[in-house]
Amino acid sequence: MKNINRKKQLFFDFGRDYEADFDNFFFSRKNKLLKSELENFLNGETSQNIFLTADNGNGKTFLLNSILNHKHMQDLKVIYIDVALLNEDKNYFIELSDFDLICLDNIHKTLKSIEVQIFNLINQCKNSSTNLLFASGKHPNDLNFLPDLVSRFKAFKQYRIHSIADDDVTECIKFVASKLKLNYSQDLIDYFSTRIKRDFLSIKSTIQDFDKFLYSEQKQPTKISAASFLKDYS
Repeated sequence: MKNINRKKQLFFDFGRDYEADFDNFFFSRKNKLLKSELENFLNGETSQNIFLTADNGNGKTFLLNSILNHKHMQDLKVIYIDVALLNEDKNYFIELSDFDLICLDNIHKTLKSIEVQIFNLINQCKNSSTNLLFASGKHPNDLNFLPDLVSRFKAFKQYRIHSIADDDVTECIKFVASKLKLNYSQDLIDYFSTRIKRDFLSIKSTIQDFDKFLYSEQKQPTKISAASFLKDYS
């Protein structure tokens, strides 16, 4: 992030995940089109506006941060803002229209007093080279916002981060384990696949916590140790 005074930087960077990596996001079969579109977004030379919708736990915040951290963004002026944290009566978005990329997260949690500011931000960026990437837990059609703001959202390219289907769970566990350099047997992966929550963040967290459990208990990655781990895991 460049040319932002330190006070703003500390505030807006709250919640940023500087370790998030685009290559570490599991794109299930239903999300392959989304992956292709986001790769085009990262490689694009013209400005684009994208509105992502995802249910809780499906990785929208991780995905936003991974785009901000991408190597193609290293020399660009980018910013991440969690609008759920904006609760004061002041203009948060002034002088942001010269940024290359503005990511607004948790749009569905926007306060009424902030709606006009987001509307004005979109208008300010209209004739600039700024890319807007917004993420929300609700589709624009389901937002009880100012009609003009909803209309602006609908003009964005719309994509949904689909939940991980039952037949994608095994592949997701393999993907996470490989990224963490964990050598799990197929039996162990199959065991977890029937006992784990069906969203990317839960799968990732469970496998990470299981690895910590094995280390602390000096156990091997077996179905017996998995059963012991899951017994008290929530």
